[in-house]
Amino acid sequence: MTDEQPIFDYAASAPWAQAIRSYGGREAVNDAIRDMVANGRTRDECWEAIWDHEVRRFERDAAFRSEVREVYETAGVNLVSVTPWVHESGASERAGQRRELARWQARFDAADWLRKATSPAAVRSIVADGDVGVVLNTQNVGGAIDGSLGRVDVLYNEGVRLFQLTYNHQNLVGTGCNDPSKGGLSGFGRDVVDRITDLGGVVDVSHCGKRTTLDAIEYADAPVAVTHAACQAVAPHYRGKSDEEIEAIAADDGYMGIVALPWFIAPGRDDPTLEVFLDHLEHAASILGTDRIGIGTDFFPADAQFPDELLTYYKQHIIDMGFDREKVEQRTIADGIGEFETYEDWPVIRRALERRFSPSEVDGILGENFLNYWERATNGER
Repeated sequence: MTDEQPIFDYAASAPWAQAIRSYGGREAVNDAIRDMVANGRTRDECWEAIWDHEVRRFERDAAFRSEVREVYETAGVNLVSVTPWVHESGASERAGQRRELARWQARFDAADWLRKATSPAAVRSIVADGDVGVVLNTQNVGGAIDGSLGRVDVLYNEGVRLFQLTYNHQNLVGTGCNDPSKGGLSGFGRDVVDRITDLGGVVDVSHCGKRTTLDAIEYADAPVAVTHAACQAVAPHYRGKSDEEIEAIAADDGYMGIVALPWFIAPGRDDPTLEVFLDHLEHAASILGTDRIGIGTDFFPADAQFPDELLTYYKQHIIDMGFDREKVEQRTIADGIGEFETYEDWPVIRRALERRFSPSEVDGILGENFLNYWERATNGER
C-alpha cells in the first residue's frame, strides 16, 4: 500500500479467514478436525488447534504471509482493529484473551508489514510506510480483568487501546446490550473508566446497554467511542444505539462507527443491500455530523469459510455469548451484505459512500474521523 490515507475498519474477521486458508480450505479443516476428534480432542481443543496452526504457518511460510497481505492490499484497508477472541466455550475470558493476544504478538513478530498500532502518531507512520496497522481491542473489559483493576494495565502493556466495557451481558463493570437487566456503570466500572483514560486508552461502549452507555459518557473525562454499532431509529436491534445515546456521544465530542452485518442493521429483511448500511451512516451523521462517524464492519465471513464439523457447535457458542437464537437459526452464521461478500470486496464500501457523501466527507469516514477522534480522546499525547 502506498496511499497515505488511513483506511480504518473495526473488523472481527482478520484471523478467521486466515485460519481456514492456512489449512488449504474448509474441507481440509474438516478432515483435520475429524482426525483430532478421533484422537480424543474436544471441540474446544479443535478450535484452539485451528488458530495455533494458522499462527505457526504465518510464522514459517513466507508465501502464506504474502497471501494474507494481498487480502489487505485488495481490500484497501491499512488500519484494522481486531478482537482477541475466546474460542473455548468453557474458558475464562481473561485466559482466552491473553492467549489470543499472544497469537497476535507472534504475527507481529513474523511480518514486518503487520504492525501493532498504539497511537495516532504510530498510525500515521505505519500508513506512510505502506504497512498495515492493527489496533488491538478487548470486547469485554469486565471479563478480561476478572475483578482486578491492575489488569487494565496488563492489557494496555500488551498493546490494547480500545476497551469495550462490556460484551452483550452483565459484568462487574456494567450491563451489556442484550442483558435483561437495565443497570448502569458500577462503582468498580467507574474505577475502570478512570484507569483506561489515565493510561491513554479509549473507552468503547459499542456493546453496552443504554444506561451503561449514558453513564460512561457522562462520567468519563475523555470522549467515548462506539466503534461498531447501528442506529435503532433505522432498524431496531439490541446492537443498535438510540438517538438519545447518539446525541450524548455528539455532545461528548465522541465517535461512532457503523457495522455492516445484515442481521444487525437490517433484521428480518431478506437480501439487504449496502443502501441500508448507508442509511445508518446518514442517520448517525444527522446527529453527530459527518466528521464524527466511520466504519466498523465487524465483518465475519463464517458462513462461507467455517468447516461443517464446527458449524453447528459454533452456532450454539455464539448464542451462549448473547446472540439471538432466532436470528442465528434463521440465517447462516453470518452473511455479507449486497456486493460486500468477502473481505476483498471492501472497496465496494468506498464506492457506496461516494453515492451519498462528498469526497472530503468520504475521506473522513474512511479513516481520518477515527484518527481525529483518537487524538481528541487522548489529547494527542499517547
